This record gives sequence, C-alpha cells and structure tokens, in this order.
Amino acid sequence: MKMRQITALLVTTLLTIALAACKGEKKASTPTEAFKLFYEAMKNKDVAAIKSLISKETLASMEAEAKSKDKSLDDYLAEESKSVPPSMPQLGEEKIDGDKATVQFKLDNAPNWSAFSFVKEDGGWKINRR
Repeated sequence: MKMRQITALLVTTLLTIALAACKGEKKASTPTEAFKLFYEAMKNKDVAAIKSLISKETLASMEAEAKSKDKSLDDYLAEESKSVPPSMPQLGEEKIDGDKATVQFKLDNAPNWSAFSFVKEDGGWKINRR
C-alpha cells in the first residue's frame, strides 16, 4: 500500500514539474513562426503564451501602459486580444538582420501591408515594439 502511495506522489510531482516547465513557454525558431504563435495565442486569449512571445522590453512598456490605465498587464493583454482578426493575416516577406527581424502582414480588409518587428531573445524570436 505504501509503495502505491509513493508511486502516485512521485508521478503527481513529476507531472506538476513538467507542466510548470512547459506552461506558456513557446519559443519560435523563426520570426514568421513567432507571428503565427502570437496570432494563435491572441485568438485563444492565452495570456501566458502571449507574454512568452513578447520581448522583455516590450512587456515592460506594456506593463507601464496598463498601469496608466489602472489595469494589470494580464487584464490589459486579455483586453487587447479581443481585437484579434478572425482569420490569420496574409504573411509576406520576412527580413532577418542579426538578432532583429520584421515580418510583413496584411489584414483581409486592409489595402496596405504592415510589419511586425521581432528580436531574438532567450533562444527564440519575440514581438518587439520599435
């Protein structure tokens, strides 16, 4: 009986550690992949994943912006995710220059292309405000 309890405790502990290690940690190997992961995270209102795909500098800036509106960063990001377009934007050219990059995108109803800026940070590409 004790062996069964010890095994159950061990399995539960290992699963908890594995889930905590994986929670919200999405690393994109390319800026285009980061854009796609960010879009999906926004669409799913997955605040932990959204935060994992934004650079530290940009998160700090967003946190200050949220604070100025008397909101937490999580509430601010959840609110921002409500404005995500229903379908993935059309993706265009990806330009990489060292640890910085841009990805062109176009919304379905937009006449012009726009760009997201990225920075390589902690082993993956992340959204970065200019």
